[in-house]
Amino acid sequence: MGGRLLTLALTGALAASAASPASAQFYKDKTLSLLINYGIGGNADTEARVYQRYLPKYIAGHPSVIIQNAPGAGGLKAMNMLGLDIGSRADGLTAGYFTISATAIMVGDPALKVTLDDFAIVSGARGWNVVYARKDMPPGLTKPADIAKATKVFIGGYSRASSHDTRLRLAMEVFGVPYTAVVGFPGTADVNKAMLQNEINLSGSSLPGYQTQVIPNIVKPGIGLVLFHYPIIGSDGRPAGNPSLEAQGIRTLDKVYEEAFGKPPSGPKFEALLLMNDIGTQLQRAILLPRNTPEDAVRALREAMRGVANDEGFRADYEKVTGEKPDIVFANELEPLFERLRKMDPKINQVLKDSIDGK
Repeated sequence: MGGRLLTLALTGALAASAASPASAQFYKDKTLSLLINYGIGGNADTEARVYQRYLPKYIAGHPSVIIQNAPGAGGLKAMNMLGLDIGSRADGLTAGYFTISATAIMVGDPALKVTLDDFAIVSGARGWNVVYARKDMPPGLTKPADIAKATKVFIGGYSRASSHDTRLRLAMEVFGVPYTAVVGFPGTADVNKAMLQNEINLSGSSLPGYQTQVIPNIVKPGIGLVLFHYPIIGSDGRPAGNPSLEAQGIRTLDKVYEEAFGKPPSGPKFEALLLMNDIGTQLQRAILLPRNTPEDAVRALREAMRGVANDEGFRADYEKVTGEKPDIVFANELEPLFERLRKMDPKINQVLKDSIDGK
């Protein structure tokens, strides 16, 4: 299954051709739906609504753009719907704005009924994630390194196979902390509501939800604190963080671990966490169309995304909403990422599968 997952149907992605008269008129007088695989108010939804405001300006034909939310199965429900033509057709009028679960792709999760070969990729986006917790988590948290002493952790998440949940489980296992995973939340807003009601006491978020929900509702009122952000693999092969988050005092997981234990983290679970987060950070979101979408539509949206990426108004609005600059990546730039996935260490894959299966 891995080979099919990683080829990614980049047919035509490397061909840089000008829009034909047909593609220039493809979206004229039409409506484009952006299908979001998480709920209203979630991270992907928040970002997509910024794109919604700017995309019509750059899509030839200037269609209306609307948002449709289809949460469920840790983001896989909407991917299945779009790839299998459930509720829509491959006519270019429905595109997915999806949070990509690196875990589901890496292990061939059976809940994902489609592969990335079933889509034409328009563009992707990089993004970072932070982990936060209630201060009253037993026996009490006063600083991030106190998570190593926690005795009753209730993780709030979406599904066991989602990257969000897998990262949190592996992080707690790296720290050697006992936990209970509470799954089934449709979106970030629901997770944070549960945290405010003390139904869960630890979760994670990409930066839109962190800026718009976690800071004002959990951190500033003193209910919780940010523990760390997940590192990526730096150019020297060592864990590396986001300079902007580090400037805010939010350190990487490995640095918090070292404070708690006096040594850096190691072992297969940390290696699996580091690799999957590196991949997930580089392709956190993706705009996808069904594989059989007319090429004129694919071409028009790819060209539109290049226009949006260079729009100063979009960049300013995106940063205002999410707290980070947009980091858009295009289809032809993604091949090195997929090559890494093709060469996945079987031991890392087994760690991820065991985590999903609860072993």
